[in-house]
Amino acid sequence: MNTSTLKIAATVIGLAIATATPTLAGGGGGGYKDGGYVEQPTWIATYTGADWAKDSFYTYSGAVVSLQRDLSRSGWVFQGFAGYGSYEYHNPSISGGRVDGDVSQLAAMLGYLWVRQGAAFGLYVGGDWTDHDLTPRDPSNSVRGSEFGLRVGGDLRLVGPGYYFSLEGYYSTAFDTYWSRARAGINTGRFIIGPEGGALGNEGFDAQRLGAFVMFKLDMFGTRNPAELTVHGGYQFLSGDHGSSSFVGSSAGGEGAYVGFNLGMAF
Repeated sequence: MNTSTLKIAATVIGLAIATATPTLAGGGGGGYKDGGYVEQPTWIATYTGADWAKDSFYTYSGAVVSLQRDLSRSGWVFQGFAGYGSYEYHNPSISGGRVDGDVSQLAAMLGYLWVRQGAAFGLYVGGDWTDHDLTPRDPSNSVRGSEFGLRVGGDLRLVGPGYYFSLEGYYSTAFDTYWSRARAGINTGRFIIGPEGGALGNEGFDAQRLGAFVMFKLDMFGTRNPAELTVHGGYQFLSGDHGSSSFVGSSAGGEGAYVGFNLGMAF
């Protein structure tokens, strides 16, 4: 089995795009109607965040929308995602020796979300567009220009008294791009803390991450669905060309420390 096939299998089985969808496994907002309180289900979860690593920066936003207007019940969902990042790498064969890159991503996916008390599991399929703009042009880097691709993924989230677990990931045929992450934490009620590990890459590089995260509930507006802030960081290991120790450039940055945050809200 080749490397690409292994990546697809591991990602789909191991599960994707919703990097921090809050309160998927229960709870909804409410309001007053005809003089009485009426429960109003949560039907959209939004998230936004940013990630920093050596020589790279990436920011993103997205949303998960229940097509039956209730994320606390199993059913069909739509996911939208947009991301933008900048990075740089060194290539002695290029005039000046340095290449500046910009990456833009758009994705749309249709999926099905299974919801039980304290648990949510989703599988998704759709398409995406990725563009890598390199300055100056680097003919030795195959990850350049624009590509449309098929995108598949999934996510699993388990939350209960004293514990937390999540597994998520996706694979796209655009530049053979993949991303995955697993987290396991202790749920204290006020916050969740624990280790995380992940893998990401494309046809030009492979990276692995090992670190930790802490997740807080932010009840800024006194709502029944408080915002969810996650801060994470650790160390990124890097290799190129699917295992080679030498490569042209990485859109995820260089080997070294990484840090990021994610803010999720449900409505």
